[in-house]
Amino acid sequence: MSKAFKGRIYSELRNKKISNTKKGKPHPNQKGEKNPAWKGGVTPLNEQIRKSLEYELWRKAVFERDGYTCIWCSTRSGKGKNVELHADHIKPFAYFPELRFAIDNGRTLCKDCHKTTDTYGNKVKNVYEKS
Repeated sequence: MSKAFKGRIYSELRNKKISNTKKGKPHPNQKGEKNPAWKGGVTPLNEQIRKSLEYELWRKAVFERDGYTCIWCSTRSGKGKNVELHADHIKPFAYFPELRFAIDNGRTLCKDCHKTTDTYGNKVKNVYEKS
């Protein structure tokens, strides 16, 4: 966007016209059922759990137990250094639902160490694969 148009406020009518030309693409002003990407208010269960208060409390408890320090490489934020920490499930979230909120099934890892685990992202060892 050029500097001449930056910060300019447009009318609602203009925004609607532009929105209608984008055939089927969601517009930021279209919320809920009006948005073409609406799927009936269905949020996947895993997403609901990961956004829940219980999950947030679990993460905080794991971080506090480990002193906000990566348990593998001992890095932590401070002294001008910013380290992204992850609360990692030792036994995978998807395969052990009964252990999702067990603090002893969690560990604090920095992002780099977490990427090396067998269960980071979509990597899962065959041991956990369901038959």
